[in-house]
Amino acid sequence: MNPTTRQVLTEWFRLARPFSLTAAAVPVLFGTALAYTDGAFDPYPFLAMLFGSLLIQAATNMFNEFYDERRGLDVAGTVGIAGSIVGGRLAARSVLVGALLCYTGALFLGIYLISVGGWPILVLGSLSALGGYLYSAGPRPLAYTPASEAAVFVFMGILIVIITYAVQAGAFPLYVSLAALPIGGPVAAILLANNLRDLVSDRRGGRRTLPIVFGREVGVFVYRSLLLEAYVAVGALLAFGVVPPECALVFPSVFAALRLWRDIARYSTPRRLDPVVKRTAGLHLVFGLLYTAGVLIGG
Repeated sequence: MNPTTRQVLTEWFRLARPFSLTAAAVPVLFGTALAYTDGAFDPYPFLAMLFGSLLIQAATNMFNEFYDERRGLDVAGTVGIAGSIVGGRLAARSVLVGALLCYTGALFLGIYLISVGGWPILVLGSLSALGGYLYSAGPRPLAYTPASEAAVFVFMGILIVIITYAVQAGAFPLYVSLAALPIGGPVAAILLANNLRDLVSDRRGGRRTLPIVFGREVGVFVYRSLLLEAYVAVGALLAFGVVPPECALVFPSVFAALRLWRDIARYSTPRRLDPVVKRTAGLHLVFGLLYTAGVLIGG
């Protein structure tokens, strides 16, 4: 029996992994806050950038589900997947169609942003979209290598902030790239927590993620370092006057980070680590919103 339109849309929503979409929204909000304090806020590029980033993130999640199932990584009972394909609720082809539709929507929004920001946005936007595709697709997906966390740090921690600022302010000041550094650590930590959770199944499926190549202990160390990077970077940026003093608002969130610091080493089974992945995404959201609020208040 073919699924109804409502069932397809429901499964596409699940495949988008709504809890992870904040990872795409936070850098857009932060970049917009920087533009606003510089007197360059523009609502239309902001909205186009926000929805474009969300669509690319949703497409990346769908591609990940599609290619993981094709490569035999996802099976019934696997923790941390939407399970639409292996559960028989949606055909693999429909998942691919959903991803391509998200990319098509992002493409139209990207054309508008290019008309606003010119060829630099074309280059940076193409890199961002290509990174989202190559994360799960291609002959050697980034998601299958130890470089995946570094790629996420750059693309979702820094590049999105730069593009968001540029399409509104029409410039690429160095301070924007520096101010974006604290966003990178928590968003890369989400992926690393995911890879620590999936260590056994990923090894069985032939992935070569950071915890598999260097070991679980190194993975835990890097995860903790990514959390630490966010707070150390804010402290350094405050000391050098790159961001306003009000950005110290982020520091109360360190208590949530300390609990994650403990739990990432305490738990080792997928079912115990799955909440750690979601809590890491929650920390990224809270940290990012507090950081954004600090910029707005201080501006």
